[in-house]
Amino acid sequence: MMVLRALCLLALSFILVPAFADEGDAAHAAIQKIAPLQQVTAFRQSKLPGYYEGVIGGQLVYASADGRYLLRGTVEDTREGVNLSEASMAAKRRQLLATIGPEMRLSFAPENPKYRLTVFTDVDCPYCRRLHSRIDEFNALGIAFDYVFFPLSIHPGADRKSVSVWCSDDRKRAYTMAVKGQAPIAADCPNPLLQMRRAGNDIGVSMTPTAIAVDGSMIDSKVLLSPHRLLAELQKISAASDPSALAAAAAGR
Repeated sequence: MMVLRALCLLALSFILVPAFADEGDAAHAAIQKIAPLQQVTAFRQSKLPGYYEGVIGGQLVYASADGRYLLRGTVEDTREGVNLSEASMAAKRRQLLATIGPEMRLSFAPENPKYRLTVFTDVDCPYCRRLHSRIDEFNALGIAFDYVFFPLSIHPGADRKSVSVWCSDDRKRAYTMAVKGQAPIAADCPNPLLQMRRAGNDIGVSMTPTAIAVDGSMIDSKVLLSPHRLLAELQKISAASDPSALAAAAAGR
């Protein structure tokens, strides 16, 4: 009788272990169904109990362990006061932007920048033009802009202009003239535009300019267009990322 009971328990363990091991696969498959031709990235067990999370099509999606339920949108931890969705997307942005090195960016920076922003830009975007018209003010405040090209489909020809700017002898001048409305001299060369576009799509960039701080957070567009408001926001982000700076700010130093 004891032997039979042991055999039954052993058989049951063989049934239960694979089912438990497959829970993550079920959640992954549920997220994958949203966009079958795209890849699920940043897949992991979520801090939301009983759920996994993954990024697909530039959005964060939660799936229950058995794959039955999907959640899209913002999930907040009310006890800790943390936006779980934004924290996960910020980590994803940092990871992805790390693959776009300095050699794949167009940088407008002061000599010793205090802050850096990654800015997805379109040379035919009116707000990108407005933003760049004040680049000297931003630089004077110690803020560096690292532009990443993200030509929008609503601006026909912006992709070709972006390539021409990248392939020009003086990229900074060519970009500045392009956003002033002067078409760059047509040119072609090996360029990172495809990788730039993929990166933007993977983190959900849908408009320009889209600015991302070093902590992976997105900057509100109204804040971005104001040099002093942007400076205050970057100081706040820096303090939150540096406990000693945060303590000093709280003490009024």
